[in-house]
Amino acid sequence: MLRRRYYFVVTGILSLTVGLVFLKQKSEGQSQIMVAGHRLVAEVVRTSREQEQGLSDRKSLCSDCGMLFVFDKPGIYSFWMRRMYFDIDILWITDNKIVDITFGAKKPSREELSFPKMTYQSKSPINKVLEVNAGWVEKNGIKIGDKLER
Repeated sequence: MLRRRYYFVVTGILSLTVGLVFLKQKSEGQSQIMVAGHRLVAEVVRTSREQEQGLSDRKSLCSDCGMLFVFDKPGIYSFWMRRMYFDIDILWITDNKIVDITFGAKKPSREELSFPKMTYQSKSPINKVLEVNAGWVEKNGIKIGDKLER
């Protein structure tokens, strides 16, 4: 009886520990950011693997959520909508200042889902990109020159 109780206690502690480690890893990739005074929960992606995956294969994004791409050095970066299921707005950012906005980047057609022909690119060197639901930028009055705060 004591051995069985010990087994359940140890199993419970291990399960709780694994769960907490998973939640900590998940939350480390997220950050609350402010864009022109509007709060967003942004998933921050830094590695090339995370950046390549981006929002691909997701069915939706919560209304006040986004994905923040952080690059090691400023450059002209291209984005495509591979395996995207919803439209987005793209904020092109240099040193935490919005320098360009792409409104309503369209999800690809079924025929182009895996290899879309359309790409979106920054017009000048940037070091961050923020993707949000299409319409979020207009709804919140975001404009070129606005600041991103982390």
